[in-house]
Formats: sequence, C-alpha cells, structure tokens
Amino acid sequence: MSLVGINGPSYRFRRTTDARARIVEGNHRTLESVFSAAQAVGVSLDAAQQAQFRRYGELIELRSNQFNLTGAKSWERIREELFIRSLRILTPAGGNVPTPEWFAGKRAIDVGSGVGVPGIVMKIAIPELRVTLLDSIQKRTNFLEEVVAELKLEDVEVINARAEELGQDPSHRESYDVVTARAVARLAELAELTIPFASIGGIVILPKSAGVEKELEEAGSAAELLGAAPAITLKVDRPGDSPPDDMVYWMKISSTPREFPRRIGVPHQSPLIERIV
Repeated sequence: MSLVGINGPSYRFRRTTDARARIVEGNHRTLESVFSAAQAVGVSLDAAQQAQFRRYGELIELRSNQFNLTGAKSWERIREELFIRSLRILTPAGGNVPTPEWFAGKRAIDVGSGVGVPGIVMKIAIPELRVTLLDSIQKRTNFLEEVVAELKLEDVEVINARAEELGQDPSHRESYDVVTARAVARLAELAELTIPFASIGGIVILPKSAGVEKELEEAGSAAELLGAAPAITLKVDRPGDSPPDDMVYWMKISSTPREFPRRIGVPHQSPLIERIV
C-alpha cells in the first residue's frame, strides 16, 4: 500500500479545509440556538437579523482575541453568556414587566455596555429600539462603533464617558424609557448609576445572578431616594442553559435629586447602602 502524499501539501490543504468547514458548521448550529432563544421570548428574527447576529459574533470573537474586550471569546460562551442570556431581558412576564412589543420605539441606554451586551443584542432583536451604548473604556467604545457601522444599525449612539458624568448631562438625564446594565456591581451602586437616566415612568432592568435578596434590602432606601418605586424581581432561567438570573426592575416614579449621581468613583467607594442589622 502506498502512503505517498499522506503528509503532502494537498493532504494538509484538505485537512485544513475540512477543519474550517467543521468550525463554520458548528458556528451555524450555535447561532440556530440563539434564533430559537429569541423565538422563545416572542421575537421572530428575519434573515437580516440572523445575519447581524452572525457577524456580531464574528466581530466579538475576532476583536476580543486581539484586544481582550471580554472573557467570552469562544462561540459557545458568546452564544450562551452574551447573546442568549441578554435575550432574557425581553422575557414577557405580564403586570408591570414589559413585553418585547413594549420596547419598540422606546429610547434605551445600556450603562457599562462593554461589547454591547445587552444593548446591541436588544437592538438587533428589536430594530425599532433607539439605543445609547455607554462605556468608559475607549477600546470598548471603538469596538462598539465598529459593530454599529458593520451591522448598519440605525438610531444607535456610542458614548465614551462615565455614568456619573453623563447622568448629570441634561440631554441624557431622566431621558430614557429603558435603562439596562449588565454589571457585577452591587445594586446600591448600580441604583445611583442607572436610575438618574430613567424618565418618569421609565424602567431600569438589571439582570443579576440569583440570590439578590440582601442586595435589594441594602439598596431599597437608595432606590427610593433616587426616585424609584420598590423593586419587582423575577427569577428567569430561560432561554438558555446558564444559571438562573434574578431580573430586577425599578420603575421611576419621581425625579432624582440634583446631587445624584455623585462625582466619579463615589458611588463605588461609598454606595448608598441601608445598613441591615
């Protein structure tokens, strides 16, 4: 039996081509689960939206490996942790919790957007949503601008600034129907960084890992001081296979006092925490 050519250029080319084909096929399967997740929360993605999700995932994978933008660098993590978990924000739950249709035409700001999560995910899913993406790190806002241009997203503004500063800007303060933040900060800190952006009647939506009862107690007085009604929380474990999220909703019912948010760094260093005995 002849083994000539087993390690030759043509064999290596075929092996490389086959490997790339398997990767592409796997990526398509991964994104099919994203499309199914959108359907599960009541959003049907057309071919253009599906293509936007595909290209968005490619850009995250490419630029994160170049510039370390996020820890989610593999397609599996991009799918589950960034795309599908963000779609949980659109979960219809009735009562005062918005349904996907409610978001259409609303003005939203994503505070600490990072690679655009959940802001860009929400924008792709609901094109009529008007979105501001706020992040204080330049390399991230550079990436967000690239994504907005590449995906041809309309009515999206990218801002490189701190929430403490922008929250005092009259063109953004109390100007948004929806405020989101996917952050690891405690709720007392997030309250001061998010509630000032919400208009009267607007809503702040904060996805948090399960088990936020103590944080909610700590942040209760702060949220009230900042103009929010008592929080509504919902445990959301679908779509996706990630651990459940506690979705925290604050509705804005009165204006935020002028002194909030405080200067840069203070909400983190000295959060408005109600001491729990």
